[in-house]
Amino acid sequence: MNNFQKTSAHQQARIQQAKDLIPGGSTNSLLPPKGLEFLIERGEGPYVYDIDGRRYLDFMLGAGPLILGHANPRLTQTIVDQAGRGTQYFGLADRAVSLAERLVQYVPSAEMVRYASSGSEATFHSLRLARAVTGRRKFIKFDGAWHGHHDLAVWSMEMSPTQVPEPYGISAGVQSGVRDDLMVLPFNDIAYFREVMAAHPNEFAAVICEPMQRTLKPLPGFLETLREECDKWGTVLIFDEVVSGFRLAAGGAQEKYGVTPDLTALGKALAGGVPISAIVGRRTLMAHLDPDSPADRYSFHCGTFNGHPIGIECAHTTLDILVNEGGIDHIAALGAHGRDRLGRLFRDLGVAAQITGDGGIFHFYFTDEPVHDHAAVRRANVALADEIHRRLYANGIYKNFSKTYVSTVHTTDHVDELVEAIGWAYREVTAR
Repeated sequence: MNNFQKTSAHQQARIQQAKDLIPGGSTNSLLPPKGLEFLIERGEGPYVYDIDGRRYLDFMLGAGPLILGHANPRLTQTIVDQAGRGTQYFGLADRAVSLAERLVQYVPSAEMVRYASSGSEATFHSLRLARAVTGRRKFIKFDGAWHGHHDLAVWSMEMSPTQVPEPYGISAGVQSGVRDDLMVLPFNDIAYFREVMAAHPNEFAAVICEPMQRTLKPLPGFLETLREECDKWGTVLIFDEVVSGFRLAAGGAQEKYGVTPDLTALGKALAGGVPISAIVGRRTLMAHLDPDSPADRYSFHCGTFNGHPIGIECAHTTLDILVNEGGIDHIAALGAHGRDRLGRLFRDLGVAAQITGDGGIFHFYFTDEPVHDHAAVRRANVALADEIHRRLYANGIYKNFSKTYVSTVHTTDHVDELVEAIGWAYREVTAR
C-alpha cells in the first residue's frame, strides 16, 4: 500500500468548489474523512474511479443498494428498455402488480405491498400506519439503530453517545412532542424489554427493530421475545429490513431467523441501486392505507414516484439475479470468507477483536468482549478502527467505517485484498 497517487490540484479545487456550493461538500450528512475527499467520475463492477482516474476497490456500494455492483449490464439494459416505454406513469402498472406478487411470495410478513422511493419513507409510513391502526402514539426503537432521516428516526443512532434509555436527538428542528412518544432500549436485552412492556401496558403503537442491527446479530430468543410481547400487548412489530432485505435471504432476516413481524420496510438492495422501497405486511394492517378504510384508522400515503416503472423493472431484474440465480448465496459465501479471514488476521496479529455480521455484511471491533449491542460498540477501540479506515480510504479502498458490504461482482480475491489492506493499515497505525 502507500503508493496511491496524490490528489491533483484540479480535483482539490473542485472539492473546494463543492464545499462552497453544497453544504458540507457532500450530498448528505455523512461526510467523507476530512482531507481525503474525492469526486467520483464513474463506477464499474466492484470499482469506482475519481476524476483523476484513480481506481478504488468499492465496498461502500452506494451505502448498500449496489448489490449487483456498478453498471451491471443486465440492470443497465433494463433501464434502457424501460426508458423507451416511459419513465413515469403515476398510475398502477401491471409489472408493479407482478412485483407485489413476488414480494408476497418471498417475504414471510408480506400479504399486501405498498411502494415508496426510499428506506426513510418506508420506515416513516410503517410507523404512521401502526399509530393509525392502534390509535396509540408511543413507540420503541433500539439504541444504535438507523431508520432514516425523518423526525421519528433521528434518535440514538450509530453516532450518538451513550444515552440509553434516554433518547438522544441528533438533529435540531424536530417536531415537538416526538421525544415524548419515544423510548430507546438496548438491542438484545430480553429481560429489559419484557420489563418495559409490562411497565407500560397497552401504551406502545409499535416496536421498530433492525432484526440484524447493521452488523450485530440478534441473540437467540431476542426476536422471538419481541414477537411474543408485541402479541401480548397489542403492539405492531415492525422490522426495518432496508439493509437485511434480499441480502441475508430471499425473505430477509425474518426468513433466516424465523420470526415474522407485522410490517416490514424494504429498500436498498431491492432494485440494485435504483431508488425504490416497499412497505409490506399483514392485510389487516395494510388495508388501512386504502382511502376507503374507516376514517379514524386511515393512514394517508402518497408519493409521486411510488412504484415508478424503472424502479419496478430493476427490482424484477435484481431479484432474478439474487433469488433465482444464486446471487444471495454468492454474497453469503463472500461474507463468510471475509469474517473468517479477518478472524485469522487478528489472531495472527495477537489482537483482541470481535468479527460481526451475517450474510454479505461483515465488520470488526477492537475489544475482548462480545459485541451484542451498541453500548459494547462504544466501549470498543473506535479510535483505532477509525485510523485504520482512514488509511484504507487514502489508499484506494472505498468502504463504510462501520460495515463492509459485498456484491455479486466481488470475488474472494477482492475480499482478500481488503483483509490484507486492513492488516497493513493496522501495522502502520500501531507502529507509530
